[in-house]
Amino acid sequence: MTPISPDQLPEFAVGHDVLAVPATRDIVELAHSRYADAEWRITPDQAAESVRSVRYGGARFRGMAPAAEQVQAQLALTESLVLVGPSVITGRDAQRLGLAATDHALFALPEEGGVAEATDMRAWALAVARHSGGAIIQSSGTVLRPDPASAVDLQLFSPDPQPMERVLSLLRPVLPRAATFTGEDGSTGIFVELEYDGTIVVALTRATRDVPLTLKSVDWREYGPHIYTASWLPPDSAELEAAEPSQLHLIARRRAAPLLARAVQHMQRELSGTVLDADGFLVSATVLKDRAMGRHTVG
Repeated sequence: MTPISPDQLPEFAVGHDVLAVPATRDIVELAHSRYADAEWRITPDQAAESVRSVRYGGARFRGMAPAAEQVQAQLALTESLVLVGPSVITGRDAQRLGLAATDHALFALPEEGGVAEATDMRAWALAVARHSGGAIIQSSGTVLRPDPASAVDLQLFSPDPQPMERVLSLLRPVLPRAATFTGEDGSTGIFVELEYDGTIVVALTRATRDVPLTLKSVDWREYGPHIYTASWLPPDSAELEAAEPSQLHLIARRRAAPLLARAVQHMQRELSGTVLDADGFLVSATVLKDRAMGRHTVG
């Protein structure tokens, strides 16, 4: 695809990497998945009001406040990491930028911050783009659209720890060929080898530190510290890092992902708890059901 030219972007975004998310998504909610204290420094409403003030400030009407400087909305992830935006574009304009044909909100990513902080922020932005079906528009004009279906693995945060033999019996209706294994550290897990599509592994660990920030928005009675992680190991693990995986990998993933989702759906039904995806975002019952049926919906 031809790189995007600067004149296709809002002025404040030129020279920056840009996070593009569907306009229906709540950017603050997405930010709270990694940044507990994320908040607006300048809200979109305040930014819009500054535009109106500048536009009509030259008129001399009684009672009208003097013109103010036009400002952009700013969302502070941390003290030093501040997103600028949004600028909302229509579905037609989004399509011209190589995005999905729906209205998108554009946010300029900051250049400030230390190396580690900036690296973490870019990893978060990429995760947001994958989770929401959005994109990263790099300052070079290249558009990165991470495939939402590439995030196959799921975690169930449950209050109910069960021996793996018990979990195995729960999963028999979903994974009839599954068996238990013992790891080098003595822990036990469940695995099932798929004939052509790799392996699904289920392991149980306990959260030793604070749970993911995403769970802070969930009633404490809806989750627990016992983490059932369901992972897919493809036939060729190198394909997980490939920018353009092979068709064989995509076919295997398309067949394995619903099985994994059905296993997690079954565990949630029997053990209760809350499900997060591979990027740490909440997976609703509706989205989990869609995945179990082979439909990878975003959000």
